[in-house]
This record gives sequence, C-alpha cells and structure tokens, in this order.
Amino acid sequence: MAEDQFAEQIIPGTYIRVQAEALISAGGISAGNIGIVGTASEGNGETYNLSDWDTARTTLGMYDAYDSGAGTLNLTRSIELLFRNGARTIYAHSLAAGASQVDFNNGFDEVIKENVNILVAPELTTDQAKAVLGSVVDSAEGNGKDVIAVIGTDQSAVADITGQVTSNKRVIMTAPGIYAYDAAGETEVVLNGRYTAAALAGLISSLAVQTSPTNKVLSGVTRLEQKFSYGETKDLLTGGVAALEDRRGIRVVRGLTTQASENGPFSQITTRRITDFAKAGIRQVSNPFIGRLNNQRVRAALQGAIDGFLTTMVQDESLTRYSVEVTATRQDEIAGRAIVNVAMQPTFSIDYIRVTLALS
Repeated sequence: MAEDQFAEQIIPGTYIRVQAEALISAGGISAGNIGIVGTASEGNGETYNLSDWDTARTTLGMYDAYDSGAGTLNLTRSIELLFRNGARTIYAHSLAAGASQVDFNNGFDEVIKENVNILVAPELTTDQAKAVLGSVVDSAEGNGKDVIAVIGTDQSAVADITGQVTSNKRVIMTAPGIYAYDAAGETEVVLNGRYTAAALAGLISSLAVQTSPTNKVLSGVTRLEQKFSYGETKDLLTGGVAALEDRRGIRVVRGLTTQASENGPFSQITTRRITDFAKAGIRQVSNPFIGRLNNQRVRAALQGAIDGFLTTMVQDESLTRYSVEVTATRQDEIAGRAIVNVAMQPTFSIDYIRVTLALS
C-alpha cells in the first residue's frame, strides 16, 4: 500500500506510514543557459538545444556574408560568438529570412518555455530588442521564471547610446561594436554593437552567479569598432551601459544592468543573478511540499530544506549571510498557506580599490 497514507484499516495487520519530507533538497539549478531567436537557412520554426558550434552549424546551416550589415541568416553568426565567449548550453529558435518583429516575439514565447536564463537577439535593432526582450523578461518574472536580456546598441555616439537606455533591472545594454572573422565572406568584418551583446552574454553565461563580469576579458573578441575616452566611458557607465574597453584584451569595464542609470538596487549584474538563483532554488525545494500537511512538522521540514539550499549559497560565497523562517497562523492553515520569510545579504564585487600612499 502507499507509504504516505492509511487508506483503510480493515484486515488486522501492521500499517506503516513513511514521512519523508525531511529528505527533500535542491537538485541542479541552471544559471547560464542562453535563449536566442534568429534567421537561419535550416530548421525554421523549431527550437534546438545546442551545446557545441559544429552541431549548431549542421543543424541550422551556415550564416551568409555579413555584407556591411546587410546580410541575413545571422542566427549561427550570433551562436558562434556565444560559444567563442564561453556559452555551454544554447536554446536557439530558427526563423526564415525576412522574419518580422512579431515572428521574433513569437519565437521568444517558445524559447522562454525552455530552461533559459539569458536572452539575446542580435538581429533585431536596439529599439526592437528593447520592445521584444523587455516584454519577455517582465512577463516571465510575473509567471515565476527569472531571466535577463543582453542588448547591444546600434549607435556610435555616446549621447545616442545612453539615449537608448531604458532602466530595467533585467536588461543589460552594451557597446561598442566588435571585429569578427566572417567565414562566409572569408574576411574580417565589423559587427555593430548588437552582436557585442552575444559576446557579452556568452561571457556572463560562463560565470558563477556571484562572479562579476567587471574587468573580465572577452576571449572571443580581439578588436573594438571604436574606443571611448575616459569621459565617454564615464558617461556610458553612469548612463547604465556595460561598456567594453581595449586594455590588455577586450574587457568589460563594469558589469551593470540598465538600472544603474537611476542607481537602482539591481545595478550590479551579480545582484540580479544571485537573487534569481536564490529564487529558483527556493522554488525548487518548496514545490514538493505543496499538497502536504500544513502542520509544524512539515513546515519545519520546509524550513530545513530552504536552509540547506541557502547554506550552500553561503559556502559558494554568493551570500554573506541569511535568515529564514516558515510560519502559518490558523487562518493561514485554513487558507492552505505557509509563509516563508527570507532575509539575504548578497555578495558584491570589488569595483573600486582606494589606495592612500603615506610618504616619509
């Protein structure tokens, strides 16, 4: 008979119930899976789970020549940049050449059904990407799924770039454009900042949630389309742009979300990713308790499961400390609610080192 209930006790015998709530714990949680939509010659209308460049190329077909930005079928070009810069798992949705913004929107509706954490769409203009991806990340959060989007700029003047920034705790804006080898045209080409988003997304996906992209080198990028002066870089950072610089390699100056433009609480990319990871883990350990008894024993087991998960986050140095409490009043019990209160202190990266030299 089932171990979780005494369905009936008619025939004399020993009936045993096993209460295993205390054994529930968190399993594996992804933090760097990338979702992308773009145009390709093969596989249109489908979403593919890709883990290497050769599989992507044979499944979706090779991109065509960039042709100063006029080329189409650029999905695999973006995927190539993602893999070059550290991506491991990519969910790619393929569209036919000439796809509209509505097609991209529908494509991301399919991609978001997969286990993705970071979204990117280099083939869309910056304004289109803001409209499509901004809507997707906000609606996904409302549906219990936490993702971030990386968007590149298609402008070159600093004032125009910062003018494209719309503060959003789940959106990262980056600049400038980058140089990349075009296998179709057999030459090096300049990709505008929209493709820089793919390179940065690949880097972020390769990092633990507590590791900031600040000062990290993009291994798959060798040159920038333009270099910003000190004053221009400062304007980009205060404007909420995660700018790149050429300093012993192509580096991220500072890992910021666009919320940095108004000094919001999720200005650092790490704060956003740590919080999302914690939310995913708490959901994962909490969901198995739905439908179980709402009594002190089960609530204590729920608290223990959450406590165990958050303890690993402290050990991994993504949190410095936390507290958790699971309660329920009699009215909560009647309504079927268990109240979980968690207070967390996420880890922050070192962005500035202040040195005082005392001479004697």
